Amino acid sequence: MSNPVVLIVDNDEDFLYIARRALEREHVRADVRFARNGTEALSLLGLVDDHLGPPINLVAVFLDLNMPGVNGLEVLRRVRENACTKDLPVVVVSTSSRSSDLRLSYRYGANSYVVKRFEPAGPGRYLAQAVRYWCELNHVTGRAPTGNDS
Repeated sequence: MSNPVVLIVDNDEDFLYIARRALEREHVRADVRFARNGTEALSLLGLVDDHLGPPINLVAVFLDLNMPGVNGLEVLRRVRENACTKDLPVVVVSTSSRSSDLRLSYRYGANSYVVKRFEPAGPGRYLAQAVRYWCELNHVTGRAPTGNDS
Protein backbone atom coordinates (compact mmCIF):
# COMPACT_ATOMS: atom_id res chain seq x y z
CA MET A 1 0.00 0.00 0.00
CA SER A 2 1.35 3.44 -0.86
CA ASN A 3 1.98 6.06 1.75
CA PRO A 4 -0.76 8.58 2.42
CA VAL A 5 -0.29 11.98 0.82
CA VAL A 6 -0.44 15.26 2.74
CA LEU A 7 -0.29 18.77 1.38
CA ILE A 8 1.45 21.50 3.36
CA VAL A 9 0.58 25.02 2.23
CA ASP A 10 2.73 27.90 3.49
CA ASN A 11 4.50 30.86 1.91
CA ASP A 12 7.36 30.80 4.46
CA GLU A 13 10.32 28.88 2.99
CA ASP A 14 11.91 28.53 6.44
CA PHE A 15 8.75 26.89 7.79
CA LEU A 16 8.63 24.50 4.81
CA TYR A 17 12.28 23.57 5.38
CA ILE A 18 11.65 22.93 9.09
CA ALA A 19 8.53 20.91 8.24
CA ARG A 20 10.40 18.74 5.73
CA ARG A 21 13.26 18.10 8.18
CA ALA A 22 10.91 17.35 11.10
CA LEU A 23 8.91 14.83 9.08
CA GLU A 24 12.13 13.07 8.05
CA ARG A 25 13.59 13.18 11.58
CA GLU A 26 10.37 11.82 13.13
CA HIS A 27 10.05 9.11 10.45
CA VAL A 28 6.51 10.07 9.48
CA ARG A 29 5.24 7.75 6.77
CA ALA A 30 3.72 10.17 4.30
CA ASP A 31 4.34 11.50 0.85
CA VAL A 32 4.42 15.24 1.39
CA ARG A 33 3.55 17.78 -1.27
CA PHE A 34 4.24 21.46 -0.74
CA ALA A 35 2.42 24.51 -2.05
CA ARG A 36 3.94 27.93 -1.50
CA ASN A 37 0.73 29.94 -1.84
CA GLY A 38 -3.03 29.58 -2.00
CA THR A 39 -3.17 29.59 -5.80
CA GLU A 40 -0.69 26.72 -6.01
CA ALA A 41 -2.65 24.83 -3.35
CA LEU A 42 -5.92 25.22 -5.25
CA SER A 43 -4.21 23.92 -8.38
CA LEU A 44 -2.76 20.88 -6.59
CA LEU A 45 -6.19 20.19 -5.10
CA GLY A 46 -7.78 20.26 -8.54
CA LEU A 47 -9.89 23.32 -7.76
CA VAL A 48 -8.86 25.45 -10.74
CA ASP A 49 -8.97 24.90 -14.48
CA ASP A 50 -10.08 21.45 -15.56
CA HIS A 51 -8.15 19.33 -13.06
CA LEU A 52 -9.76 16.09 -11.98
CA GLY A 53 -9.44 16.55 -8.24
CA PRO A 54 -6.83 16.11 -5.53
CA PRO A 55 -3.99 13.58 -5.62
CA ILE A 56 -4.98 10.00 -4.97
CA ASN A 57 -4.62 9.02 -1.31
CA LEU A 58 -4.56 12.65 -0.12
CA VAL A 59 -5.50 12.42 3.54
CA ALA A 60 -5.08 15.97 4.84
CA VAL A 61 -4.13 19.54 4.04
CA PHE A 62 -2.03 21.58 6.49
CA LEU A 63 -2.84 25.18 5.68
CA ASP A 64 -1.36 28.51 6.73
CA LEU A 65 -3.89 31.32 7.13
CA ASN A 66 -1.77 34.36 6.36
CA MET A 67 -0.51 34.19 2.80
CA PRO A 68 -0.43 36.93 0.18
CA GLY A 69 -2.96 36.69 -2.62
CA VAL A 70 -5.29 33.76 -2.02
CA ASN A 71 -5.18 33.36 1.76
CA GLY A 72 -5.82 30.25 3.82
CA LEU A 73 -9.45 31.05 4.59
CA GLU A 74 -10.20 31.37 0.87
CA VAL A 75 -8.50 28.03 0.19
CA LEU A 76 -10.51 26.47 3.01
CA ARG A 77 -13.76 27.97 1.69
CA ARG A 78 -13.08 26.60 -1.80
CA VAL A 79 -12.16 23.16 -0.44
CA ARG A 80 -15.44 22.97 1.49
CA GLU A 81 -17.65 24.10 -1.39
CA ASN A 82 -16.29 21.52 -3.88
CA ALA A 83 -17.91 18.07 -3.94
CA CYS A 84 -14.56 16.31 -4.54
CA THR A 85 -12.81 17.94 -1.57
CA LYS A 86 -15.57 18.91 0.87
CA ASP A 87 -14.76 16.06 3.28
CA LEU A 88 -10.96 16.40 3.06
CA PRO A 89 -9.45 17.07 6.50
CA VAL A 90 -7.93 20.55 6.71
CA VAL A 91 -5.66 21.52 9.57
CA VAL A 92 -4.95 25.22 9.94
CA VAL A 93 -1.33 25.82 10.99
CA SER A 94 -0.81 29.47 11.89
CA THR A 95 1.30 31.82 13.99
CA SER A 96 -1.96 33.39 15.16
CA SER A 97 -3.54 32.30 18.41
CA ARG A 98 -6.23 35.00 18.19
CA SER A 99 -9.65 33.66 19.07
CA SER A 100 -11.13 35.43 16.02
CA ASP A 101 -8.84 33.41 13.70
CA LEU A 102 -9.73 30.19 15.48
CA ARG A 103 -13.46 30.92 15.27
CA LEU A 104 -13.27 31.88 11.58
CA SER A 105 -11.22 28.80 10.73
CA TYR A 106 -13.71 26.48 12.38
CA ARG A 107 -16.64 28.39 10.89
CA TYR A 108 -15.12 27.85 7.42
CA GLY A 109 -14.80 24.13 8.16
CA ALA A 110 -11.32 23.49 9.56
CA ASN A 111 -10.95 20.12 11.26
CA SER A 112 -8.17 21.28 13.56
CA TYR A 113 -6.16 24.38 14.43
CA VAL A 114 -2.47 24.23 15.38
CA VAL A 115 -0.47 27.25 16.49
CA LYS A 116 3.09 27.32 15.14
CA ARG A 117 5.70 27.27 17.84
CA PHE A 118 9.44 27.38 18.23
CA GLU A 119 10.91 24.25 19.79
CA PRO A 120 14.72 24.46 19.93
CA ALA A 121 15.12 20.81 20.97
CA GLY A 122 12.99 19.52 18.11
CA PRO A 123 12.05 22.12 15.51
CA GLY A 124 8.75 21.22 13.87
CA ARG A 125 8.10 18.18 16.08
CA TYR A 126 4.56 19.43 16.80
CA LEU A 127 3.84 19.47 13.05
CA ALA A 128 5.25 15.98 12.58
CA GLN A 129 3.00 14.76 15.39
CA ALA A 130 -0.04 16.38 13.75
CA VAL A 131 0.80 14.84 10.36
CA ARG A 132 1.35 11.45 12.01
CA TYR A 133 -2.08 11.66 13.62
CA TRP A 134 -3.86 12.28 10.31
CA CYS A 135 -1.77 9.70 8.41
CA GLU A 136 -1.35 6.90 10.91
CA LEU A 137 -3.99 7.17 13.63
CA ASN A 138 -7.06 8.80 12.15
CA HIS A 139 -9.45 6.58 10.21
CA VAL A 140 -10.71 8.05 6.96
CA THR A 141 -13.51 6.40 5.02
CA GLY A 142 -12.04 3.96 2.52
CA ARG A 143 -8.51 4.06 3.97
CA ALA A 144 -7.09 2.27 6.97
CA PRO A 145 -4.32 3.97 8.95
CA THR A 146 -0.77 3.05 7.95
CA GLY A 147 0.21 1.94 11.47
CA ASN A 148 0.82 -1.66 12.48
CA ASP A 149 -2.83 -2.52 12.85
CA SER A 150 -4.56 -5.19 10.81
